[in-house]
Amino acid sequence: MLDYQKCLSIGKIVKPIGIKGAVKVISLSDFPERFLKSNFVYLFDEKTGSFVKNNNMGGFDFEISESSVGNGFFRVGFSGYNRIEDVSDLIGAVVMIDEMDRYELKEGRYYYYDLVGLEVYDKGSLIGKVDSVVDYGSGDLFRIVNEGKEILIPFMKEFVKEIDLNRKRIDVELIEGFH
Repeated sequence: MLDYQKCLSIGKIVKPIGIKGAVKVISLSDFPERFLKSNFVYLFDEKTGSFVKNNNMGGFDFEISESSVGNGFFRVGFSGYNRIEDVSDLIGAVVMIDEMDRYELKEGRYYYYDLVGLEVYDKGSLIGKVDSVVDYGSGDLFRIVNEGKEILIPFMKEFVKEIDLNRKRIDVELIEGFH
């Protein structure tokens, strides 16, 4: 059975394109080219909180039969979905892949969901755990929560000295006034 927690969102179907079953997909991925290379994806319906069943193949995986780049979006077709009526129930679905199919990142780069829950230490003292990684416009920030208190730390090498996923630990050096 598919586990939502073990899948990654890579796009969202926003509307049909034409009458032959193609859909417009907005990329949610830092690697949008995956729509041109992927063979199979899953579709998740956020309203029902469940994966969409492929009516043509009987399972939950959807084979990408065609994909091309549009103007800021992707045109995607699924095998067996050849008419606009076939894709009407897919509109709004989130396009997902199995976490095992994610791209490997270069050294020093991280998927933000891997950082959530890591303990954060300032000069050896625990200051809390990463609750989320947020972007308020000027760059990414770690949102650290400890006993109801929130600390925002810029995700910059000046502050973040080491990230160790194996030890589930982030070491930072903060200037006075951060916490």
